[in-house]
Amino acid sequence: MSLTSSDLNEIRNIVESVVSNVVESVVSRQLDERLRPLQGEIEALRNDVKEIYGMIAELQSKIEPDSTFQKMTIEQKLLKLNTELLAAAKQAGISLPR
Repeated sequence: MSLTSSDLNEIRNIVESVVSNVVESVVSRQLDERLRPLQGEIEALRNDVKEIYGMIAELQSKIEPDSTFQKMTIEQKLLKLNTELLAAAKQAGISLPR
C-alpha cells in the first residue's frame, strides 16, 4: 500500500492544521496568563476614573456662580479677583510680587 501525492497532501494539511491549533492554544494561554494581572489593574483604574468624575461632578454642582460677578465688566472682575487674591495671600502669609 503506497500513499499517493494527494494522500500526502491531505496528511500534510491535517498535521499543519493540528500544529497550528496547538500553537494558537499555547500562545493564547500564555497571553491570558500575562494579561490576567493587567486586567485587574485596568479595572481598578477604570473604577478610580469613574470615582474622580463623580467627585468632579459633585464639586461642580456645589459651586454656584455669583450672578453679580457675571454682570461685572472685565475691569471690575479683575479688580475683584485681585482683591480676593491679595486677601488669600495675606491669610496664607505669602507676599505676592507687585
